[in-house]
Amino acid sequence: MFDILTVTYQFSGGGESLRQGKLNAAREEGTVRMEEERGDLGPLLVEQFREQMNNLAAAIQLLTPVVREKGGEQYEPYLAILYQSLYRMMRMLGNVEYLELDRCGQPEGKREILDLAGLCRTLAGQVSGLTEQAGVSFAYEEERSSLLLQGDGRMLRRMLLGLIANAVKAAGKGGQAGLRLAVRQDRAVLTVWDNGPGLRPPEEHGLLTRSGGPGLGLRVARSIAAGHGGTIVLQQQEDRGCRAVVSLPIKPPQSGGELHTPGMGYDGSGGFSDLLMELAGVLPYQAFLPGALE
Repeated sequence: MFDILTVTYQFSGGGESLRQGKLNAAREEGTVRMEEERGDLGPLLVEQFREQMNNLAAAIQLLTPVVREKGGEQYEPYLAILYQSLYRMMRMLGNVEYLELDRCGQPEGKREILDLAGLCRTLAGQVSGLTEQAGVSFAYEEERSSLLLQGDGRMLRRMLLGLIANAVKAAGKGGQAGLRLAVRQDRAVLTVWDNGPGLRPPEEHGLLTRSGGPGLGLRVARSIAAGHGGTIVLQQQEDRGCRAVVSLPIKPPQSGGELHTPGMGYDGSGGFSDLLMELAGVLPYQAFLPGALE
């Protein structure tokens, strides 16, 4: 009797283990299926959000002259807040859209010979006037007045604007931030710095991070740098502040190539300022008053 009970118990236990194993396998299969479906939904959701964003942008632009004419100047701050929120949402959606394309291996930029020094100089001049409205002074330094390389000027500008936005936010009102262009052997070194509180101490993963985490903007910037064969490293400054150091390879331009120094003050796809889009999270709403946007 004892042996029969023992065998019965062991057999039942084995059956339970078998059933549990099948259950776990089914759960894993269901998890994988959900992840695949979620991946398929990504582009669709981005497309739908983009469509609604375009509708919202068109409605705000059509309403603006009516509100200004009928309501007068007293309603312009409300319009400014609307525009600021719109630019912020456009930035978030743009980052999500880029990372979704990056995940699918699709972001392909237009490579051309460009003057990186000219791009940085133009961008710094445009940024400095805006950061003053946030109470942050912005400086630019360069070792060379011209530096030719091959790359996507629009994407490099987007990368720098994202890093500058982080620096201005970290510096805070009364703070300082800046961009420095240098050359180290066969690489261009772009340093975006600020005198803010700096980086958080390394946690268990051993990485230095800004307060609030890496964020989508930094992920986009790193992806753009990687697409150009470069890297981005965050460094704690000795006294105070942080440096985002971008290292890009300098490839000698081929003879006969066309030279470009992209200004790109506005996004050609929708007529919205890429400057205001990337800096929307750090600028005061006064920067988005209808008169300032004209």
